[in-house]
Amino acid sequence: MNKPARLRAAIMAALPDLATNPERLSIFVEKGRLIATGVPGGGWDYAYTATVLIQDFAGDMDDLAGAVIAWLHVEQPDLLLSADERERAIRFQCDLMDNEQADIALEIDLTEAVRANAAGGGYVHPPAPPSDPTADWL
Repeated sequence: MNKPARLRAAIMAALPDLATNPERLSIFVEKGRLIATGVPGGGWDYAYTATVLIQDFAGDMDDLAGAVIAWLHVEQPDLLLSADERERAIRFQCDLMDNEQADIALEIDLTEAVRANAAGGGYVHPPAPPSDPTADWL
């Protein structure tokens, strides 16, 4: 699974305070499933919930949300394009420690395709679909 590491990098890039205190950011993969796709040559999808935990967060929640949404535009645009998915794919909880800090947990439902490498063994992770699949139509 590659998306959790890329999500971590995107959050740390958007929130410089976490880059200097990376121990405050944890990402867990929970409720994972392997979905056999039946594609020729073999393959499957990982489906899981990425739980992002940020402890002692003193930043702006808008900056965190903006970073996650921007990441999803690249990594999993289907979550943003589908009205049903938008409603339930991203959830959060905050434990307000005081007027300055909170512990924040985000849960994001993700999928990740894995396919057999036709060019010589092993497996590959196909790139994410474009955020605007109609862009090349013009």
